[in-house]
Amino acid sequence: MSVNAVNNMSTVPYAQRSEAQNTGKRGEELEKKVMTCVSAGGQRCMLRSDALMSYASPQTGESVNIYKADNYSKDNPVYIIMGLDAQGNEFKKEIDASRINPSHCSYNELMVLNVETGHTSDADRLHGVAVRDKMGVGSFFDKRDYLAGIQAVMDDQKLMGNWTSYLAYGRWMESLFQRIPH
Repeated sequence: MSVNAVNNMSTVPYAQRSEAQNTGKRGEELEKKVMTCVSAGGQRCMLRSDALMSYASPQTGESVNIYKADNYSKDNPVYIIMGLDAQGNEFKKEIDASRINPSHCSYNELMVLNVETGHTSDADRLHGVAVRDKMGVGSFFDKRDYLAGIQAVMDDQKLMGNWTSYLAYGRWMESLFQRIPH
């Protein structure tokens, strides 16, 4: 599992919390094996080391951890996302990857789709970050047309003559497009 910040505007230092520090805190179950990240602005994020994927925005304070649900199967691709919203409130949500439409989804849903399609490398996560930034998305929960965003980033890569990146975005977009519910 890899832990990374999604916003390249700031560096996010982190410190592993001990089990003793977690005792008695709200959401004790949520905070097991949690790394607390602090940005220059003082925003705290909860990133779990046992998640399939974790990401955070030091600017908004949002943090998300993705897990397979207990009842996950190829025929039932259900994931659980949990973390902190922009107000610092804990959340837990179930997402069915088979119902995600990348033409109208949140960044959280896009990242669940990335996990479901095997796009979990650092490069794959950075594709999502670049598209999110290109589209000016603030919250991880805001819905957008991410396929159009990918096309816009591809157009930029084409304009710059960066064909390797252009082709990588194209392969990523194709794998997401195949997952559109019918």
